[in-house]
Amino acid sequence: MIRIFEVLIALLLVFVLAVVIAVLLPPHGHIERTVEVSSPIRQVYDSINTFRRFPQWSALRNQDPQVRMTLAGPESGNGAKVSWTSASPKDGNGNLEITSSDPDNKVTMALDNDWIGENKSYTLQLQPSSNGKTLKINWSYDVDYGWNLMARFGGLYINGDPASMIQVSLNNLAALLAGFPNVDYKEQQIGVTDIAAQPVFLVETKAKRTLDDVAEATTTAMGQIEAAMKKAGLTAVGPRMTITTNWGEDDYTFSVAVPVSAPAFMLGGQQYTIATPVPLAVADGEDDAAPAVLNPGEKDRHGLLVVDANVRAALWYQGKALVTDYTGSPAALPLLRVNQKAYAETHGYRYNDSGLGRPWDELTSAPDAAQDQQIFKVYLPIQL
Repeated sequence: MIRIFEVLIALLLVFVLAVVIAVLLPPHGHIERTVEVSSPIRQVYDSINTFRRFPQWSALRNQDPQVRMTLAGPESGNGAKVSWTSASPKDGNGNLEITSSDPDNKVTMALDNDWIGENKSYTLQLQPSSNGKTLKINWSYDVDYGWNLMARFGGLYINGDPASMIQVSLNNLAALLAGFPNVDYKEQQIGVTDIAAQPVFLVETKAKRTLDDVAEATTTAMGQIEAAMKKAGLTAVGPRMTITTNWGEDDYTFSVAVPVSAPAFMLGGQQYTIATPVPLAVADGEDDAAPAVLNPGEKDRHGLLVVDANVRAALWYQGKALVTDYTGSPAALPLLRVNQKAYAETHGYRYNDSGLGRPWDELTSAPDAAQDQQIFKVYLPIQL
């Protein structure tokens, strides 16, 4: 009997000691992890202020490739939300919601998952270096344990899964950022717009990468388009478009296009309808073959309607596109296109710069405007 009493006293002492220790443990948990990157601060901020790229850089997928993620709310900023379900005990089920965003500074997210504690949150703080060449992404995790004494003991392991998942996510994010074009689009106003399909006449051409050579090739192409429009009884109804095919090391391959007044026209007593081009299947080895001579009304291998020897017709792009306005020399247009691609990457917009997905710009100022006073709208087709 005395032995039993001693055991009970010992258990009571252990329990009291455990309670005392738990009471003395902190009611709040906090950890931080950091990674350093060389990306522009706006690129980093835009990448963490949305969940559109989250499936690619989150550690959740490292632990469970089959984890299912669902986005809700606005695309970015306050209210943007991602939820996930996973068969992996480490991932479990949960969600993240952006609760506050301070541009180029920090993003705070509310976390709801199976980890112990309440009021869980992430704060991602951006800390530029003194030399301005790199910045640190500091990711902190905060959680309240309150008077849940078991949770306080659980907080002793905060440097386990929470810390390791944060570090893996940071490493993934750094790797993702390293693959983006390293340009700073902070000063460029870029938006998303809807583009309606429009019939165009166009000529594909090529020139050396100088302003004079490109201007000469453009003038020649415009002369061919104007002659073809006159023959077809059509008129121009929009600004001249320059559609980029390839900005090479030495040469620039592009198409000059003009929106025309009708989706159908008469040529040689025959009516033709301008349609969305559907590229023809090309057998292996045929890409480098000399193009066959095509007659008006036939389709070339890109699915473009042949108007004459050099002029083609097509119903041009319809859908979403990034757009930016620019005033100045056309020499800066290639950089603007790269900026738009970087913006698309950080915001999780897909793009395919081939076919109808090629970027283009419209000259909205007078053709004879001074070179440094020309006005353009620059577009990049995207898929949300």
